[in-house]
Amino acid sequence: MASPDYQRIAHLERELGIGQAEPEPERGVYPDKTVCLIKNCGGSNHEIRTWTGLLTRRVHQH
Repeated sequence: MASPDYQRIAHLERELGIGQAEPEPERGVYPDKTVCLIKNCGGSNHEIRTWTGLLTRRVHQH
């Protein structure tokens, strides 16, 4: 069995735009928005992220 042609694979990945180190912008949940409606709340936020680091939910605790 022949070994994979890693140079060819890297070239095709660059052409297709996959495998690049640039992270995707966060969507769905605003990263810098206040999540509490209580004025001057000192609570903390807990972020839930996917394995790839995409922010999916933010939980606020008083």
